[in-house]
Parts: sequence; C-alpha cells; structure tokens
Amino acid sequence: MIEQAVYGSFPFWNRGYAVLARSSGCRPEWLAALKLASQRYGEQPPGIAEADAMFALRIERGPWMIVGVAPQGNDDAGRPGALAFHGLFVGPWSYLRAGADPFAFTGFHRREWDLDDLDATLPSPHLDIQASSGDPAEASSEAIARAIAAGRRGVVTSARPIDSIARAVWKRLGLRVRLRATVATWAFDNANGFDLVAMPRFPAFRRDSSEIVLGTDFEGPHQPVPS
Repeated sequence: MIEQAVYGSFPFWNRGYAVLARSSGCRPEWLAALKLASQRYGEQPPGIAEADAMFALRIERGPWMIVGVAPQGNDDAGRPGALAFHGLFVGPWSYLRAGADPFAFTGFHRREWDLDDLDATLPSPHLDIQASSGDPAEASSEAIARAIAAGRRGVVTSARPIDSIARAVWKRLGLRVRLRATVATWAFDNANGFDLVAMPRFPAFRRDSSEIVLGTDFEGPHQPVPS
C-alpha cells in the first residue's frame, strides 16, 4: 500500500504552485518534502522541449518518494512551463521488496489533472509491482554504475529524459547501492543532489569535481563531455 499526493501549478485554479490533492495517509512532512524537492527541480530553460520525467528520493526517516513530472502547459497566470509532480510515497520495506527499483512504480504516475481533483482525497492503493525492464548493455551505463557505486554522481547532459540509460544503470547496481541511490531521468537543476541525473546543457551548467559527466545526442554513441 502506498500514499500519494500531487503538487504543481494548473491552468484551472489561482493558487500558483501548491498541493492539488492527496491521499488520507499523507503526513505533513511528506508533503513538505514533495514541495521542496519539486521546487529544487529547477525551471525549464528556453528552447528545451517539454517531456515527462521522474525522480526518486528518500525522505529522511521516512518513505521513498517516487515522483512523476508532467508538463501542464500554461499555469494559472497563462505562463508556459507549468509542471505537475505526482508523488508516490513508498515505505522502506515495500521499496526493498520491489528490488529497490523506482522504475517499477512509474506506470502508476498520472500526468493529467483537472478541476475535479481540486482538494480531492486520493486513494491509498495496493500496487502489484513488477520488475522493470532495462538493458545493461546500454552505452554509458557501466561507467555511470561504477561511479555511483564508488560514491560519485553521474550526470548526463541531454535535451530529453534518459529513461533507457537510467534503467540500464539500475540493472547494473547491486541492491545495497540501490537502497541508497537517487535518480532523476531529467531535471533542470541538481539541487536535490541526485546520484544519477540528466540535465540540458545550458549556459549556467557547471561541472562538480565529484561528478562523472557524459553527453548524448540520442543518435550516436554516448561521448564524454570535456571538462
């Protein structure tokens, strides 16, 4: 059984970014963690196409937060780039039983919300979790997996989410590493400190010495980005 909540900005209300709906078992500190992580996700740079993504973080002394990020078009003030963050709160034991695989939960994320969801009580469903697919032979996955296992961060500069690469990396990680590693298939900042993250390469992009940075154009081999 999981709890869930959605935070974002929507064209059908006038609250800016706020919690739209939640299940009855959501604790205030979980909602606060979802809000903070979403705010740290960053703002979409100009010229970057919209796309669905996900990220997974452990709440301190709490559950795992597996969040689907979905573009919503314009916000309540008519500005483009609004996002909805659908968070699934998964207890540590449930996460372990799922193989510490955040991608096994992504099929339960919703991307479309409407006025009927305003202040609604969402269900606390029992999920039938299946192992996610991923090709460990995916280019770059071995180097990134080694870096994460060694305590470094893997950053992929990309103009779109890296679902296939991220799933392949997870297939290479041992269970102990999975139980502490965090991931975002795409983000516009790494203020959340993800162990694996894809971000667009934009002027404000800065490489940290603790990171392994790889680039991809999705048309050829994944190439290291010069430091």
